[in-house]
Amino acid sequence: MSGRMTLNVLRVTDLNKSLTFYRDKLGFEVDWEDPALHSLRLRSPDGQSIFLTTDPELDVQAMYAPQATESESFPTDDPVPVPEEVEDDAPILDGQGKTEDNEVERSEAEPVDPLAEEGQPTAESEAFSSKPEYEVREVSKEEGLQFPGEDLEVFQERLEAFGIYDLLLEETPGVEQVLKMRDPDDYLISLREELRMSDEEVLELYRKGPDLLEGAILGLEEEDLDWETAEGLTIRQMILQIVDFDLEMMQRVKWALAENGRSYKIPLFDPDEWGERLHYTQRTIHVEVNLFRMLREHLLNQLYVVADGMGHYLVSDQGEVEVRTMIQVAAETVREQIQIIMEARRHYGK
Repeated sequence: MSGRMTLNVLRVTDLNKSLTFYRDKLGFEVDWEDPALHSLRLRSPDGQSIFLTTDPELDVQAMYAPQATESESFPTDDPVPVPEEVEDDAPILDGQGKTEDNEVERSEAEPVDPLAEEGQPTAESEAFSSKPEYEVREVSKEEGLQFPGEDLEVFQERLEAFGIYDLLLEETPGVEQVLKMRDPDDYLISLREELRMSDEEVLELYRKGPDLLEGAILGLEEEDLDWETAEGLTIRQMILQIVDFDLEMMQRVKWALAENGRSYKIPLFDPDEWGERLHYTQRTIHVEVNLFRMLREHLLNQLYVVADGMGHYLVSDQGEVEVRTMIQVAAETVREQIQIIMEARRHYGK
């Protein structure tokens, strides 16, 4: 490993509580500790390093300065910072970071690395030579730290099982979701999960929408469409909501394809209001299901002929919204609604 890594420093009040939070609940690993300094260093699953200390005056910057040497017992990349050669009267650090008065001797049975005899670099020497240089950064509580995450909804449930309830999961559809929490010392910790799919994956899911919908209602009689789903809507209402949402989303995409970068006030789609005013409960679905397929095929054809169409965007009050994001939101929304329809079918045994 080469280059400078950021070492995020957090000043904490209870080292054990912080260790439990980061190691046992977030999955960090301890790679260095020194009880005498009341400090330890952990590495996140993605390789970021944080330094926890209960000493408010500890000069962490000086500890990791380039001129710091091993003889000064400054933190290294090894879990236990023990010099290779030690004077007879020098204290020796054991595996827990404590000193011993006994002399270190090599056992006669200890295996010898053949590379060392030939003067070639050993794994130990390579590890030392590749020791990363750290850029020390003091973290403020409000600025906090951000780490990558995955399956955040499941991870949120796991943290709640550990007794962490002050959690906030924020989602930007088709872009990302962020799980926010506070550590024992009130530092803001955020886990970010990328929700973007590749353009090929997005288009494939979008293309499959009509097949999924038709498969979900295959074999249902007209009266079956009035079965209530877990969302409180009937299957009929769910289907009409799917089609109207796609129509509204198609309008946004067409504006972006035709006038890339155009300012556009994105209207809020209120499905309850639309359902009431457009009489979802009384309408048949067959024309709408056919329309849904035609809408998707039409927009896919537009994306095929417009160069870099997925990268076109509108400028809304919330910032730039790319076509690829709109298409992904439409595709995922329909998939989720179809799953609700399938659950209703299982509930009613058909």
